[in-house]
Amino acid sequence: MDRISRALLDQLADDRDLLTLLVSEVLHDPERLAASRVTLLLNRLSLYQAPDRGFEIRLNMNPRPDNQLVPHDHCYAFATRILAGGYLHVVRRRTDGWDGPFTGADLEPAIVTVERPGSAYTLDHTMVHQAVMEPHTVTLFVRGPRRKRFSHAVEELMPPPESWPAAAIPGDVPEESRSCTLAEYQGMRAYLIERDLIG
Repeated sequence: MDRISRALLDQLADDRDLLTLLVSEVLHDPERLAASRVTLLLNRLSLYQAPDRGFEIRLNMNPRPDNQLVPHDHCYAFATRILAGGYLHVVRRRTDGWDGPFTGADLEPAIVTVERPGSAYTLDHTMVHQAVMEPHTVTLFVRGPRRKRFSHAVEELMPPPESWPAAAIPGDVPEESRSCTLAEYQGMRAYLIERDLIG
């Protein structure tokens, strides 16, 4: 996955017209618009989907740094490339095996890096990490097929619900992750244009 994903991310990062087209097309594809999300950690646009192969390309932005202190894993392997901003990236080693839930006591720091524009890496679904992002960080992200039913995070470090994204419907409770609204999509697109990442 690493070699192919890196080539794909490099091509997208270097082709502003293609990235602009993919962002614009989200508006006209109900499935990609529904898969574009406002989450506890950041906002993301779903640029391309191949659900039959478990493959998706995303553009992540608008990080919520106060909510990024939670070590977590993913249900899939993924590769990412930083387009703007950067972050402190901590990959942690599990001391209790590779599967199932874990606590903070089950983790030790293994690798600490500083990621900047142009940085790229791939992580397997078994890896636990944190990415403490600077404001205005934007990343390209490609995920592979689901390898386990659930992802996990250190429950005792989860941010309180009042810091989660507001519900799309006023008066509803905040949600950890939800589809973006049309206005939020337009805001994300404007955010990318303002930062000269798309035209």
